[in-house]
Amino acid sequence: MINDKTMRWMLESMENAAEEALRGDPAFFGALESLKAEIDRDPRVRSALRSLQEAGNRVFSSLVPRIKIRVRTNEGVLALPATDRIPLVVEEPVAQLTQELKSATNAVIMRGRYREELDSIMNEAICASLRFEEIASEIERAGYEIMICLDLSAYAKVRDLSESVRNARGPGRSKEPFNGLLSGQDLKFLKAVGIGYVGT
Repeated sequence: MINDKTMRWMLESMENAAEEALRGDPAFFGALESLKAEIDRDPRVRSALRSLQEAGNRVFSSLVPRIKIRVRTNEGVLALPATDRIPLVVEEPVAQLTQELKSATNAVIMRGRYREELDSIMNEAICASLRFEEIASEIERAGYEIMICLDLSAYAKVRDLSESVRNARGPGRSKEPFNGLLSGQDLKFLKAVGIGYVGT
């Protein structure tokens, strides 16, 4: 029996090991860039972006891969709590337009061939990680089942143009323009793998 504190540490360690394995895999990020380009070309996505811009907003989008490890036990499924994503609070009709953008992006992800390709590359890279396999073996010996999921959630952060201008001119502004739009974990991961942002 693995106690809660130890299990949390093991889940964190496995997710970190998995992401570390993917950082050095050019095939994974080649497929990810291809998927991002496919999303950017999609007519429904482009239409949603135009509508948001016409409503007076700036939109920053990025595709940040996340590895989610879950462990199935007799009592249920264990997983780490949600990460520090920054909540998006916007008013109508911008909220509807933002949801349309997310829906359009998810539709591209689900119907495209790159999702399966990314899953395949991820599984191969993780299986080659000795650190991951060592922890996973210990969990499996304790009688638990491990589930690995690649989360390709699309992020679309919307900011009013006038607010952006005020913040940019204000004192003590951040040197990183996206710090208020993406979570710290997203920024760290994107910087580590060299994937840029798309701003409009």
